[in-house]
Amino acid sequence: MSAGSAALLVTALGALLAGCSGSGHPAAAPNPAAAAPTLADIPATPSAAVPSTAPSDLSTLRLPVEQYILTPADNAQLNQATWVLAGDCIQQHGVTFPTPAPLTHQRSGSEVPRRYGPADPAVAAKDGYHNPAVTEQDKMPPTDSMASLSAADRATVNRCRAIAQKQLSGDAAYGSSSIGEQINSRSYIKATADDRVTAAFAAWSGCMKTAGYAYASPIDAYNDPHWSASPTAEQQEIATAQADITCKRRTNLIGIWYAVDAAYQQQQIEAHQAELDRDRASEQRQLGKARKVLARSPGSN
Repeated sequence: MSAGSAALLVTALGALLAGCSGSGHPAAAPNPAAAAPTLADIPATPSAAVPSTAPSDLSTLRLPVEQYILTPADNAQLNQATWVLAGDCIQQHGVTFPTPAPLTHQRSGSEVPRRYGPADPAVAAKDGYHNPAVTEQDKMPPTDSMASLSAADRATVNRCRAIAQKQLSGDAAYGSSSIGEQINSRSYIKATADDRVTAAFAAWSGCMKTAGYAYASPIDAYNDPHWSASPTAEQQEIATAQADITCKRRTNLIGIWYAVDAAYQQQQIEAHQAELDRDRASEQRQLGKARKVLARSPGSN
């Protein structure tokens, strides 16, 4: 896996796991779930129903594994309920630590529009390859409050949070299905190396060359080091992102990439159906408990 693939993978999956993490390119947050089972090794290349034309509305597309992993909105709700529960424990130990403000405006719909790099011309016209800016309230908490604590008090806060996680998860792993997250990561990597997708990359690259841009793949365009030199998108970056989207549409790149990605996911889902069903049931139980906790806690919603 190339460094470029890794960076765009973080873009695709970091948001799915943890919501927005601030301006610039996002970073995946650590998943506190237990050690994940090993995915079955399936060497066969799956067939994929590739659409003949580019999809007109990416928000209507959902990857198969999305039904088994938590959305950013789900994660925000679970995280907030965890801190509410932990707050009682923290207070009982005499530590002053405010319950972090709830994350708001977290996504609950399809992640397909963000998974393959820029896809929305209106967003690209404003942000290029950068993430849209987020408010301080919507960044992952806590940071400053933890840094101000003594080592002993930080240990207390972390211990209380672990207890709260256990209250929500019971005997299951806390949070999103770890095997589902693995499938989500692996399918992206497998699809990106698939001959059908690399052929689409070549067609996209030819389109970009005609427009005056020399990139072998949209991953290279996304990871152009020039973009990281500025905290916001400048005109060159915006123009490149807009050309990127135009060429994706002309070559049906996202339609092909999505279809192959989904095929690899379905292959793994069928091999791990029982585990995924178990994890999905656990996620729903945790979210149900989280909603009850937040309903009892004024100001947490």
